[in-house]
Amino acid sequence: MLAAMMFGLCSWVLYKSHDEARHYALETSQNLTLIAQRDIARNLEILSLSLDTLADRYQHSLLRQLSRDQRHSFLFGSTLGAQHIVVMAVLDAQGKVVVSSRQGAQLGKDYGDRAYFTVQRDTFDHGLYISKPINAKLDTDLQVLVLSKRMSSADGTFTGVVLMALDLNYFRDLFSGLALGSEGVMSLYSRDGVVYMRLPFAESVIGRDISKSSGFQQIAPLIQQDSGSFFLRGVNDGIRRLYAFREIPGTELVLFVGRSEQDIYRHWTEILYTIVSLMVLFSLVCLLLFRVLKKELRKRFEAEQKLHQLTRIDGLTGLLNRRALDDALRSIWSSCNRSSQGVFSILFIDVDHFKLYNDTYGHQKGDDALTAVATCFAGELPRNSDVAARYGGEEFIAVLGETDAPGALQVAEKIRRAIAEMALPHASSAHGIVTVSIGVATYNRQRYGDIDALLKAADAALYQAKGGGRNTIRQA
Repeated sequence: MLAAMMFGLCSWVLYKSHDEARHYALETSQNLTLIAQRDIARNLEILSLSLDTLADRYQHSLLRQLSRDQRHSFLFGSTLGAQHIVVMAVLDAQGKVVVSSRQGAQLGKDYGDRAYFTVQRDTFDHGLYISKPINAKLDTDLQVLVLSKRMSSADGTFTGVVLMALDLNYFRDLFSGLALGSEGVMSLYSRDGVVYMRLPFAESVIGRDISKSSGFQQIAPLIQQDSGSFFLRGVNDGIRRLYAFREIPGTELVLFVGRSEQDIYRHWTEILYTIVSLMVLFSLVCLLLFRVLKKELRKRFEAEQKLHQLTRIDGLTGLLNRRALDDALRSIWSSCNRSSQGVFSILFIDVDHFKLYNDTYGHQKGDDALTAVATCFAGELPRNSDVAARYGGEEFIAVLGETDAPGALQVAEKIRRAIAEMALPHASSAHGIVTVSIGVATYNRQRYGDIDALLKAADAALYQAKGGGRNTIRQA
C-alpha cells in the first residue's frame, strides 16, 4: 500500500512539473510567433499601402506634367530609402515594365508570364499577391518575394500591375532578433509547403518545396487552422521539438517557432533526475512484465481463434464447413419454432456435371471453379446474416433468414444467373459453361418436423432441377 502511494505521489509530481514545463515553453513560443506575426503583418500592410500609393501616383494626371527626374521622385521618393525593398515597378496590361525604381532598369521587359502578373490580370479582387521565393538577377543574386497589386481603370478594366521585390533577408533579420534557445528553430512556410525562411539559416533550403516530405504531410492538416501547436521530430537533425505556429493574416504564410524537447525539459530533468530514474526503472520492469504477459495472452488468444476458425471454415472455398452449417441450421430452426411468425428458406446448390469438369480440366481447375462459384453465390446473398456453406464436394447450401418462398426463388434465380454470367468454360456441359442447379425449400412447421426433413425436401427439389435439364431451379 505504501509503495503504491509513493508511486502515485511521484507520478503526480512528475506529471505536474512536466506539464508545467511544456505549458511554459508553449506559451513562450506562442508569444514569439505573435510578436513576429504582428511585425510581419504590419510591414505587409505598409508595403501594400506603398503599392497603393504607387498605383495612385502612376495614374495621377500630374505625372505627365513632370520631368523624368521629378517623375521618378514623385513615384518612388517615399520608398527609395526603405530597407529590404529591392525594387518597385509598374507593369502595363501586357506585363511590360513601364517604370522602375532602379535607375537604368530595362524598360519594356516582358513579365507577362509571371504568376504575380497573371493572378492580378485574371482576378479582379485578389488584393495583395505574395510570390514564392525568387532568385533575382540584379547587381547581385538575391532571394526575394514579389508583392503585386492590380491596377484598374474607373470602369474596372485591367490596366496593369504595381509590384515590389522584398529582400528575404527581412525575415532573417526579424527572426535573428528573437531568442529561440538552444537547438531552437524559427521558420516561415506557405501552407502548400514552400520554405520562405528558416533559422538556423541555410540558403539552400530557401524556396524549396517540401510538400511531399513525410514531416510536412503530418502537419499539413493542422496548419490549416489559424494557430496551434504540435510535437515533431526534425527530418534533418532528428531533434524532437515542440512547435507553435500562427498564420500571417490575409496570406497563405504560416510562422513556426520550435523549441527542442531537451531544452524545454532540461531544468525539470535536472531537478527530478533521481525520481525519474527510479520511476523509469520501475516502469520499465512493469512494462516489460506487462508486455511479456500481454504477448503471451495475445498468442494464446490468436491460437484459440485460429483453431476455432479452422474447425468452422472450409479450407478451399472459405465458406462455413458442414459442422458450422449444422450449428447454424439448428439455431435458426429453434428460433423459428419459438416464434409464430418465424420463417427461413434453404437453397441446395449443386455444380452441374462437376465430375466431367474434373475429368476434362483436372482437379486443380476443378478446385478453382468451386472457389469461384462459392465466392459468386455468397456475394449474391441479400443479408449479412445469411449463411453460405459448403455441404460437401460440389454441393453448397445457403440459409436465408426471414425469407419466404417467393423471396427464396428470387435469390436462387440471382445466384443461378450470376454463376452463368461468369461464363467459366465447361466443354463437357451442354451449356458450354459452368452452371448450377438449385433446390429450394422453405420452413413450414406443419409440413416438416425437423431440420433434417427440410434439408431432404431441398435436396429432393435439387434432384428435380437436375433431372429437368440442369441450370434450373425447383421448389419443394
